[in-house]
Amino acid sequence: MMKRRVPALILLMIMLALAACSSSSRTGRAGRLITDYTGRNVIIPDTVLSVIALKSGTMRLLAYMGVTDRVSHIEGSEQRRNVPYLFANPYLRGLPVIGAGNNYDTELLADAGSDLIIATFMSTQEADRLQRLTGKPVILLDYGDLGKKRDALYNTLTILGEIFGLPERADSIISYFETTIDECVSRASRASEPQRTAYVGGVAYNGAHGLTSTEPDYPPFNILSVKNVADEPQLRSDRSEPGHVVLFIDQEQLIEWDPDVIFLDAAGRQIWQEEITPGVVSNSLSAFRAGEIYTVLPYNWNTTNYENILCNVWYIGSVLLPSSFGDVDVTEKCREIYRFFYGTDIYDQVYDYYRPFERPGKTARE
Repeated sequence: MMKRRVPALILLMIMLALAACSSSSRTGRAGRLITDYTGRNVIIPDTVLSVIALKSGTMRLLAYMGVTDRVSHIEGSEQRRNVPYLFANPYLRGLPVIGAGNNYDTELLADAGSDLIIATFMSTQEADRLQRLTGKPVILLDYGDLGKKRDALYNTLTILGEIFGLPERADSIISYFETTIDECVSRASRASEPQRTAYVGGVAYNGAHGLTSTEPDYPPFNILSVKNVADEPQLRSDRSEPGHVVLFIDQEQLIEWDPDVIFLDAAGRQIWQEEITPGVVSNSLSAFRAGEIYTVLPYNWNTTNYENILCNVWYIGSVLLPSSFGDVDVTEKCREIYRFFYGTDIYDQVYDYYRPFERPGKTARE
């Protein structure tokens, strides 16, 4: 009996294999190997037609690559965020949701019908579990930064270029970062102004914060070689968030530092707006008395906003180093930056929502 069944079984296996090959040939999506930043080897479709972005900043990276039209579902929190990539791609808010807030539902992900899940800030254990439960490939990315982890950011862009068949776009983004940073570094080195100390307040961290939330490694200051009063090693903790460390200081510490110029991150406007009204803090700070208070675009809103960092670099350069940045039209630079990263000029929307590049009581457009 066994001898008579074997040929039939072999024939069935051959037929199934031929059917699978035929299906792969028709769709062109047999599969290929991608190595993510953790070293995990993941098989993904030859052509990725639909994708889901999980965790902070992933959707922003997909927007940079120009592939948001392939996003099939969103996290619930994307419906409420007001960030550049959603100003540029408002239709994303109307896509089906795969979980409440920043949380995902594995059953919804499994039923989503998407080709691929891409995530940042996720452990390999979580990714392997998610892949097993959903039956979908999961690629992990390192969000990087524009400082010591810049190579990690560039590697991530290269991986995305490989995933979506857009290596030229990935290369152009890397080149834009390098060219812009190099130009700003060069301009700053030629400035003739005496060095002034600076401070940035209102930096977001799991939500909005006020005047005493700051960043010792604030990228615009580092790029321009600006003396950041908060850059004191003894204030750093061992815990660091992706690409940066947010510090919460006492008002007395800020008064002791007494920076020459203060920049306020627009993400914390509702909080610091009350804190900068006439009072002990404002009356004790030289920058307030001299009117050297300026607003800047959100830096850390749903993790690092790279396009906003570049906008802020040009603006801060024009404020602190006019001898080498005085010829720059900051508004036009921002328009250029948003057009490059998102394919559309969203500066007016960003400005109207955040009101950056102002001095309290005055606006940049007056």
